[in-house]
Amino acid sequence: MPNQNPNILAIYNSLCAQQDALSDAIQGTTDPKMAATIATEIQEVAHRIILAQNLLFVADAPQLNNAVNNVKSTSQNLTTAISQITQVTGFLNSVSAYLSDVDQAIDLAKTIAAAA
Repeated sequence: MPNQNPNILAIYNSLCAQQDALSDAIQGTTDPKMAATIATEIQEVAHRIILAQNLLFVADAPQLNNAVNNVKSTSQNLTTAISQITQVTGFLNSVSAYLSDVDQAIDLAKTIAAAA
């Protein structure tokens, strides 16, 4: 039985951690607009969790290492933005940057899977 791809697993774990952090943030707000904004981003993250789950057994490739490092970096920025969530623009910019890096990594993994 093949092993899970460690790079895709790292992306998957990062997405799950961010979803948990966003879930905590939505529970901590009393602002309906902020709650709606966070809920939208939770949906975006959840979508990528499903994509990553579908790619867990893709063969690993060296190119994925760089993609995962980018995800880790923007994940740290997002974690900071979530802790300062009252700054909506900064929060949304951090989510967008993070999801952009996740999307690039997932697209790379899909390309590798198609070529296998």
